[in-house]
Amino acid sequence: MSNLSRTTAKALGAMISFCSLSAGAMAGEGALPARLNVELVQLGSSASQYRASSGLICPRSVDQVCFADTLETIYATNGYLPLWQDPELRSALIVKLKSIAYAGLSEHLFKRIDELAQLANKRDQRGYDILATDSYLVYLSLQQQIQNQPSLLFRHQTLAPIETMDVSLNITSLTSPQALGYHLLSDAGQVEHAKRSMALAEKLSIIPPHSYQPTSRKLVKEGQVIPEADALLQVLNQYGDLRDEDYQLLQSQLEVTNSNEVNMAIRRFQQRNGLESDGILGPATIRQLSLPYQEVSRLIALNLQRSQLGASGIERPRIKVNIPDYQLQITHNDEVVFQSKVIVGRTTRPTNLFSSSVSTMVVNPRWNVPETIKKKDVIPGMKASPDYLANKNLKVIRSWRDRSEISPDMIEWSNVNPETFPYEFMQGPGPNNALGDVKFLMPNDYSVYLHDTPSRGLFNKTKRNLSSGCVRVEKAAELASYILDYQQRPTWRSYDQLVSHKKTDTIALPRKIDVDVTYVTAWVDENNQLQMREDIYGYDRPSRYTAKKKYSTLKNFRY
Repeated sequence: MSNLSRTTAKALGAMISFCSLSAGAMAGEGALPARLNVELVQLGSSASQYRASSGLICPRSVDQVCFADTLETIYATNGYLPLWQDPELRSALIVKLKSIAYAGLSEHLFKRIDELAQLANKRDQRGYDILATDSYLVYLSLQQQIQNQPSLLFRHQTLAPIETMDVSLNITSLTSPQALGYHLLSDAGQVEHAKRSMALAEKLSIIPPHSYQPTSRKLVKEGQVIPEADALLQVLNQYGDLRDEDYQLLQSQLEVTNSNEVNMAIRRFQQRNGLESDGILGPATIRQLSLPYQEVSRLIALNLQRSQLGASGIERPRIKVNIPDYQLQITHNDEVVFQSKVIVGRTTRPTNLFSSSVSTMVVNPRWNVPETIKKKDVIPGMKASPDYLANKNLKVIRSWRDRSEISPDMIEWSNVNPETFPYEFMQGPGPNNALGDVKFLMPNDYSVYLHDTPSRGLFNKTKRNLSSGCVRVEKAAELASYILDYQQRPTWRSYDQLVSHKKTDTIALPRKIDVDVTYVTAWVDENNQLQMREDIYGYDRPSRYTAKKKYSTLKNFRY
């Protein structure tokens, strides 16, 4: 049959006995089992080319819902009581569905959202309750796809149609409003963040498109005339960087210059979006300003999905490195307890995205030169200058196991092939060591770790994708002290004592701290302000650089 299975329809017909509902909430004299089917089928009867959302979301289903058998089990288990009377539960469900739809991951969810809206306005709410429960199962199934293949959030891919209930589902967790509330509402901070994000994404999706697409590549400095000023002013006003009264006044001017209120608005936009706040209309600023509203809407929703990756649910500190923001944060008990600038991998040597835990801290570390740097930097450096190793305080050693030193003078560097060079390079501890005074190790396949650096001036740069893949931490000493304090070992030496020892100390950490190396380029902050960051690795749009895909596998090395 083309609607709910007869067995399911019969079971759901028993919902007429919703003893906890008022007559007004669940009215429906006669309560024919087929009535629920009719409610769903009629949604698609207005247009001959219409296909109900279930036919698109789960095309193999023969019913008007995707999970008829699971629905029957859920409602039979709870005595056919309603699940979605609470407006907060309904709102949270819609926000979750919209976050996937607006991200461009499953456009057919828009139809399902419309169907829910139509059913929500009907006097008989049974149809809404059934479709809402089915929609939550759809959401869980789509989320399972994301958890199984998180890299699709960085490769401009869409979610596959649902074929089966591919979710390890404890039915009892969905059989009461209280249980649903635990899943949908327990993390109040995340709920509010999602609400703010999707409210702005929805608003931007319906705004008429702007026309700010300047063709000139010339910088527009302070005091200079702005080409296509009308379109620019409209964008700045829409994002809240140019006040309404200033916008109206400037619209009457024949010529607009980059000065006064306009320059201040440009600086506000730059500062809010992680750009150099110089008031100059340059390439990076123009790229951000010229993004279509629809694209910004998509990015807000897409990055909302990205921001949820990696969270373990374990109540211990979590280090989050957001690559395009060049920031490291530690959150504990839903509060930010530590923050530092970082330097991440350059565009040609991206930092991998992954999850892990800090398991070891090395104070006064040696630097074992990675293969990439060995092949692309050190060996070419020696070919160019015989003093390269001495200037960098590097030694040639036989292997990582046999650290016996080999004189560089014994090697004919002009004949060395970087791909077959049999030896390794090591830099001893000291003030000029590339890793600074401390490094933080975490299990992964990429030889990526957090570390200090002697090159402190680089943190003054706005754009800090400058490393060969590892993450340099500006406040490495403070991070080390935080990690040591978290171990709760009063007999351990302090970080300052360890550094002053001048020798390499390797410290196994019994209390691990989770690490997520993430890539989030758009979010709505706690002040309801849109924050955007430059897409330095090209993960926001279809990329021509297929080699980059290996850096966005998002493997989990945490357990």
